[in-house]
Amino acid sequence: MNSSQMIGKMKRLILFTLLIAVVVMNATAQNRSINFEQTKEWKKIVKKAKKEKKLIFVDCYTSWCGPCKMLAKDVFTNDKVADFFNANFVNAKFDMEKEADGVVLKKQFGVNFFPTLVFVDPTSGEVLHRMVGAGSPEWLIAGGKLAIDPDNNLRSMVKRYENGERDGEFIRDYAGVLFSAYTRDEAARVACEYLDPLPVDSLVMRENWQMIKRVVSDPLCPLLKRVMAEREKFYATIGRKEVDAKLEKVIYNAVDKLTGWSPKKKKAFDEKGNQELINYLMSIDFYAAPAGLAGLYTAAYVREGDFRGMLNKMDEVFSYNLFRNGAELPYFRDNIRLLGNSEDKALVEEGIQRIDRFMVQDTKPLDKSNLMRVKAFLQKKIGDSAGAEASTKAAENYLREMRNKK
Repeated sequence: MNSSQMIGKMKRLILFTLLIAVVVMNATAQNRSINFEQTKEWKKIVKKAKKEKKLIFVDCYTSWCGPCKMLAKDVFTNDKVADFFNANFVNAKFDMEKEADGVVLKKQFGVNFFPTLVFVDPTSGEVLHRMVGAGSPEWLIAGGKLAIDPDNNLRSMVKRYENGERDGEFIRDYAGVLFSAYTRDEAARVACEYLDPLPVDSLVMRENWQMIKRVVSDPLCPLLKRVMAEREKFYATIGRKEVDAKLEKVIYNAVDKLTGWSPKKKKAFDEKGNQELINYLMSIDFYAAPAGLAGLYTAAYVREGDFRGMLNKMDEVFSYNLFRNGAELPYFRDNIRLLGNSEDKALVEEGIQRIDRFMVQDTKPLDKSNLMRVKAFLQKKIGDSAGAEASTKAAENYLREMRNKK
């Protein structure tokens, strides 16, 4: 081997070594995670937090919770999240249903939804801050920073509000924190108390609109009725698409809440709220109102157990071409699925045939996948195991098609 070959070989060896070093460094940089305490004894965690003079961050999760798993896999393992939480908190996680102290803490912390993330003062045992749901690493770090801020964590904001603070910036921040803590009704109440007296010129200001958009969700509340009635003014500042999307969303959500009622929920149907929503939708000229009314009228047959009447009403609804922005799909899918509550095999079979006909007009793979799952559900209802298996496979194929298109 001559000197030139020797030098070339050494250069390749050095380059290879550097590449290996970079790969190892990158792998190490991406392997940091929140260091959760191994002990499942709450008393020991509290003792450690007192000694280190830190708050306790608690991941309240369950084994069946999908968003909980997403947080564990993609967010708690983020380097910036790991560095921030390991430096500022004693970190713990409890299965709220299976671990002894978890069951106790679920009641103590008032956990009703999963995942719930709480920040606890180890001295008083009080929850200083709370976040519900799953978000990005940035979302979690922002929540952690609020938790250690003595003036802006949830407990402090509650006290500031109780003491009469009503500055606009504070109200916007407070409503957002309440919303993140899943105290949605209180968030809306606080927002509306501040916004209701304002003139429309103030309501259309971007910061106030963002609060309306995020935390106010009852289409029957005076504030959203004002937005509906004066929406042309909101269009001019905010834009028609954004304003209409908000109004459409609150209407459909209110309809879904009523149409999703079932005797199994062991709670009386809200007849008064149902009629109030019907009256309101009949009084407004907005494109989502007819579709909302269609859902409410169809649901009346379901509550009576009249599934023949439900199908007839669906035929009538579709004959009027009421739907916009794809709203016909959830209307059809959710009502057809309810045939699973019918004991009339012929009606269930008719529902299956209707799915096949509806499939022809829908071209989105995800929509077709969801419809095929409903079909499989109904086929199981009538004992068609082979058909249900074929429909389930078709649903999976449509999902695969969707992923391949991305």
